[in-house]
Amino acid sequence: MPDQPRLPLLSRIPDWAWVFLDTVVALLLAAGFLGLITSRNPAPPDVLDHTVALTTSLPLAVRRLWPRAVFVVVLAGGLGMREFLIPQADPFGLPLVLYTLATRSRAVPALLAAVAVTMQGVVEFPLRGQIIDQLGLVLAIVVAAWSTGTAVRQRRLYTEQLAAKAEERARAEAARERLRIARELHDVIGHSLSTIAVQAGIERHIGGAEEMSRALGSIEETSRSALRETRRLLGVLREDTPADLVPAPGLDDLDDLLARTRAAGLEVELRLDGEVRGEMELTVYRIVQEALTNVLKHAGAQRATVMIERQEEELVVEITDDGRNARERPYGHGLKGLHERVRVFGGEFEAGVRPVRGFRVMARLPL
Repeated sequence: MPDQPRLPLLSRIPDWAWVFLDTVVALLLAAGFLGLITSRNPAPPDVLDHTVALTTSLPLAVRRLWPRAVFVVVLAGGLGMREFLIPQADPFGLPLVLYTLATRSRAVPALLAAVAVTMQGVVEFPLRGQIIDQLGLVLAIVVAAWSTGTAVRQRRLYTEQLAAKAEERARAEAARERLRIARELHDVIGHSLSTIAVQAGIERHIGGAEEMSRALGSIEETSRSALRETRRLLGVLREDTPADLVPAPGLDDLDDLLARTRAAGLEVELRLDGEVRGEMELTVYRIVQEALTNVLKHAGAQRATVMIERQEEELVVEITDDGRNARERPYGHGLKGLHERVRVFGGEFEAGVRPVRGFRVMARLPL
C-alpha cells in the first residue's frame, strides 16, 4: 500500500499542545501587564487596573476554543490600556485574538471594532507627530494581524477545495474502474456460461462416446479459460499480488475463442487483415466474444463470420450471422458495454438486423 501523504508540520501538533502554548503566552502577558501597572501608573494600581491587565491577557489561553467570546472580553479590556501602556493601546493580546478570529471567519466587523478601540487608546488632541506615529504603529499591527488571519483562512479554504476535488476525482475513477471490471466480468462469465450451456445441451443428444468426450473436453477448457480470466480480474483488485496477474486476452487468443464456439455447434469463419496492439486489442477481443455469445444464446444460427480489417485510418470489426431469430430490440447490457468500450476510443458502434436474415455487429475504431 502506498504511503499516505503527511500533513503539514503545524497540522500535526495536537490541540492540547496549542492550548498549553497559549496558556504560557497568556501567563507571560499577565505578568508583564501587572508589572507595567505598578511601574507606569502615576497612582497606585486599584482593582480596575488589575482587572484590565488580567482581562486582556488570561483569556488568550482559550482563544482557539472560543475565539468570539475571547475577542469581546479582550476588546473590552483594551478600553483601559491607556493607563499603563506606551503606545496606550494593546499591541499584543487584541491583535493575537483578532488574528485567531480572522482565521475562522471574515471578521470585518471585528477589525473595525479593534481599530476603534485602538484609536481611542492612542488619539489625543491636538494631534502631534509622536501621537500620529504611535497611532500608525498600533493600527499597522492590528491590520497586519487581521490580514494574516484572513490569508490563513483563505489558504485553508483553498486546501479544502483541492482535497474535495481530489476526492471527487478519486470517486469518479473508482466508479469508472468498477464499470470496467463489471464489463469484463460480464464478457468473461457471460460468454463462458453461454458456451457451456449450449455444449451441455448438445451433449444430452449425442450418442457416441467420442462426441460426448469431445463436448465434455470443450466444456472443461471453457471453464478453465473463464476461471483464468476471472482470476485476472480479481488480481486487478489486489495491490499485493502484481506478479499473479494474467495478461489480458488479445487477437492471439481469438483462435481459442473460436474453437470453443465451434465446439458449441456454431461454424465460425475468421477474416483477419491487419494487426492492432495495446488496449484496443482487448476491446476487439471483447467485441468478438460478446457478439458470438449473443449468436449462441439468441440467434439460432448455423454460421457466423468474424471480419477484422484495417481500412485507411481505422480498424473495422464486423460479426454477422445467419440466425433465424434476429429482431430489432434495445441494446442489452452486453451491447451497451461494447458501445461504451468503442466510445472510449472515439469510435462508432452499430448493432442490428441484417436485410435478409441474421444479425450484424460492427465497430469502427480510429487508429
